[in-house]
Amino acid sequence: MRELTTKWIVRLVSFFAAALLLYLALRGVDLHEVWIALKAGNYWWAIPLAGITVLSHWLRAVRWRILLESLPERTESDPPISTWNTFFSIMIGYMANYAGPRIGEVIRAGNVSRRVKMPFTGVFGTVFVERILDMAAFGLFLLTIPLIFRRQTAELWHLLSDPLWAFYDQTNSVWIIGLGALGLAFVIFLWVAVPKIARNPKSKVLRYFNQFRDGVLSAGRTGKPLKMTILTLAMWLCYGLMAYLPFVLLGLDLPFHIGPVEAWGIMLIGAFGVIIPSPGGIGTFHFVTIQSLGMLFAMPNTDAATYALLVHSGQMLLYLFLGTLGILYLGTIPEQLVPITKMKAAKHE
Repeated sequence: MRELTTKWIVRLVSFFAAALLLYLALRGVDLHEVWIALKAGNYWWAIPLAGITVLSHWLRAVRWRILLESLPERTESDPPISTWNTFFSIMIGYMANYAGPRIGEVIRAGNVSRRVKMPFTGVFGTVFVERILDMAAFGLFLLTIPLIFRRQTAELWHLLSDPLWAFYDQTNSVWIIGLGALGLAFVIFLWVAVPKIARNPKSKVLRYFNQFRDGVLSAGRTGKPLKMTILTLAMWLCYGLMAYLPFVLLGLDLPFHIGPVEAWGIMLIGAFGVIIPSPGGIGTFHFVTIQSLGMLFAMPNTDAATYALLVHSGQMLLYLFLGTLGILYLGTIPEQLVPITKMKAAKHE
């Protein structure tokens, strides 16, 4: 009961923060004008937009399947992992992210773990390394932003960094010192406890740690580095098109001189709003996107808000639809997606 109460408190705080950021993002925006702009869009462009969005996640599902198949628990006698399984698990996870930030990562790992009868910690390790691959690609692609927005690089830096510095200035130094001390204590605990755990071969903690480590190291065991690289690049290319087509749909591309290259830059900037923990990027994505469009292209708040709302709401509706379809396809309901750490078979012990 106490655990359930804590979960709901965390969710309520997340939704409150998302609602506050959404209010700040849309403050001063004429929502009636936004509605008129949305109705005037050419929604034939929604067909290729939806197709590219689905393709991007299918590519992610293929990449994740390759990581899963490289886990040591897999044997030649095991049936192949279905890409449909990984795809719909990802969609269910994305749908769950709207209930709480990042819980979808746990849910999709738990779903696949149960269906392919592999340890949850190992499967979750592949999710972890997949996100590392994404962050590495994101960090590399960030280097293109100064090339795209050469004249506004300084202003863009202030747009993204000023809120962090403001938070730092307003935060009590006692809290910062306390968090630092807590982190140091955790490191010392690991330094002392891990060797003791490692000396006990029957330790469950050690077993779970090894399973997670195997998942993290799966990227180096795939034997398909070129394919993994191509899949990652193709995914990000899809993300760039997913950012560009809504401008075309709303007729904002020509008036503001926004092409695929500029949309690529906007996509990278908007990704900061998705990385910040909030339910499905609600509020954070809108705030960052609206501010960046106004600064970089002198786009009025109404047009910028129309774009941000269309992109976010369109993806949310698609994820809810595909997530629901995934539940029907996989034959599971959200309550059953709670991850249970389970060994593949007793013979592995």
